[in-house]
Amino acid sequence: TAPSLWDLRNLFQVNVEEGRHLWAMVYLLHRYFGRDGRDEADALLERNSGDLDNPRILGAFNEQTPDWLSFFFFTYFTDRDGKYQLASLRESAFDPLSRTCQFMLKEEAHHMFVGATGVGRVVQRTVELMKEHDTDDVRPHGGIDVATLQRYLNFHYSVSLDLFGAETSTNAANYYAAGLKGRYHEEDRNDDHQLKDDYRTIATPDGDRIGEREVKQLTA
Repeated sequence: TAPSLWDLRNLFQVNVEEGRHLWAMVYLLHRYFGRDGRDEADALLERNSGDLDNPRILGAFNEQTPDWLSFFFFTYFTDRDGKYQLASLRESAFDPLSRTCQFMLKEEAHHMFVGATGVGRVVQRTVELMKEHDTDDVRPHGGIDVATLQRYLNFHYSVSLDLFGAETSTNAANYYAAGLKGRYHEEDRNDDHQLKDDYRTIATPDGDRIGEREVKQLTA
């Protein structure tokens, strides 16, 4: 069942578009990378979310989405990483990939909208019921209590944050140096891609507090 026909339509649209994103990557691998590309495309299509023998590579995509609140939080948080990754790949020197990602970014914005409006409606209803019945326990009145919302938020935020990768990443640096990926909002940066002697400050654990350290831009 769905909260509304509008929600049901959004669910189908998100699933169709995510499937199309997969097929777009499969097409690029088939079209431009010969036998190796076809083998990689087959591997993409064989990996299924939550499959015990052949799961998705990234853990966030193997988690269950058993209810609408999970779906709303998934599209609120996890699709933010999708936007970030697509925006980086849009800067790729490989033009077919860059153009494909530009198109997919428009769909990713809708997925995030579905999440933001979905979570917003649930929270709004929770607040209304709390005020109406003067209680934090809104479950008997058909609502979702704040403690449950917090647990969902903690879980989906954590597994989604992992998708962005490490603050300092050799893989990201290699992708950038090879021209496969750019940086998020590359067009807003004015360093002319000269990063060998560039440093940036990142947060880092320091005992029982959060400290800072400098790292080279090319590894960040």
